[in-house]
Amino acid sequence: METGPRPQDAAEALRASEQARAGLAHSLVTPPGHDVVIGAAVAVQVATMALGLAVADAWARGVLVAGVLVFGVAAAVELVRFRRRNGVRLDGFTSRAVLGTDAAASIAYAVGAATTYLAASREVWWLVGLLALAAGTAYALAGRRWLRRYRDQPAERAGAESTALLVLVGLVAVVGLVLLVVSSS
Repeated sequence: METGPRPQDAAEALRASEQARAGLAHSLVTPPGHDVVIGAAVAVQVATMALGLAVADAWARGVLVAGVLVFGVAAAVELVRFRRRNGVRLDGFTSRAVLGTDAAASIAYAVGAATTYLAASREVWWLVGLLALAAGTAYALAGRRWLRRYRDQPAERAGAESTALLVLVGLVAVVGLVLLVVSSS
């Protein structure tokens, strides 16, 4: 007759696992300049989005696409840098801090995009720049806040959106962007 693990051994293994997770969470650091890179990429993307939607010329749609590409490249580079620096890929960091699915980052982006678009539609270009910078700063600070909270409560904050959901949202965004560019041609 086989016997399973003793309850004391299982409980000790679980405690050790949770201690290891907490230790890893406290040791995670962002690469130097991460907040600046993500904040600047969001600022560029928000400003180019506002310009691309507010100006009815075909070149403005190209600027909009360029802004999306800037953000995509910056996000990919930062995720690679994070993994190299820490030796792990952290799904919550990817989706919440870099891709902005954290509530605070989403709000910062949405408010920044809306106000920046309004400024662009009124051709107040200095305000477009200022609002885009504010959006990028708030977005980066939201990512920093998420990581700080993750360090304190890794079990509660470890979750992330499913890869399928993120791919679906990305595809919808790409299709929307393509339709926007094609319809303005």
